[in-house]
Amino acid sequence: MLLIWEQATSTALEQKVSTVSNLAAETKTLFTKIIEDPVQYILLPVGEITLIIVLTIVALRFIDRLIDKVFELSRIESKKADTLRKLIKSIARYGIYFMSALTILINLGFDPLPVLAGAGILGLAIGFGAQNLVRDIITGFFLIFESQLEVGDFVEINGQISGRVEEVGLRVTKVREFNQRLHYIANGNITQVTNYNRDQMRAIVTVTVPYESDLTVVNQALEKMCSTIAERYASHLIQPPEIMGITRIDQTGVEFTVTALSEPEQHWSLEREMRKEAVISLHQQGISIAYPRSVIYNPEQQMQAQVPAKVNR
Repeated sequence: MLLIWEQATSTALEQKVSTVSNLAAETKTLFTKIIEDPVQYILLPVGEITLIIVLTIVALRFIDRLIDKVFELSRIESKKADTLRKLIKSIARYGIYFMSALTILINLGFDPLPVLAGAGILGLAIGFGAQNLVRDIITGFFLIFESQLEVGDFVEINGQISGRVEEVGLRVTKVREFNQRLHYIANGNITQVTNYNRDQMRAIVTVTVPYESDLTVVNQALEKMCSTIAERYASHLIQPPEIMGITRIDQTGVEFTVTALSEPEQHWSLEREMRKEAVISLHQQGISIAYPRSVIYNPEQQMQAQVPAKVNR
């Protein structure tokens, strides 16, 4: 047994020595070749790699312009076109990077077949190990395929983040809030999308007036406001403004609700104008908006207020 182990150890040691010797010999040979012919072994490879990098940059710019030109000539809606354009550019960019890297490796003397085989094995390993990445890509595909959100849409993600969509990719979605904070959201984490740019939006404005107000006059003032808004936003309205009546009575006063159905892009400005015109119309009728009030009595006034109540009993 001891003899066999010594023979195996000796054989392994000889193989290691042989490998190191071969590597040293190859390195020495390479340095010798570089010294003897630096043009072929230094300048030409560097020049080829530089040319590949330049061609890669040119190809990226050409592909970007080509994609932009194709979408300019297409009849796809602007928001959907922006979404698809950025997605296709991203995929094309990754493809060009991969081909350039593979070409550089070939020029450096590497065999591309093992590289491609290794890429396949690596992709299989990523499929098993990086499940979140795969989930992000699949979810991103369905977000785009189902048109749940597009570039330029105002959305609310998972009931927490609200803003304009700047980019929809296969892995992440970029949403910029009104305060200009940019959120990078992994597509796999998107479970609920509330889109404010689909077909139509209903503007809802509430107006609360004091209890002592003449409700008939209030209704007339709100009808005037509805007529003004209907004329001003005629081209954007799907349904004209409508008074829903008294929708709440609480400690602050009597609440009226006015609604209007409009195009999604005009929803916010329509609500602002409705509030403004409601205040102007009510002020013209001498009616103020309800607000919290406090009545302060001194002791004598409080006693005088309590005496008639006792007499009435």
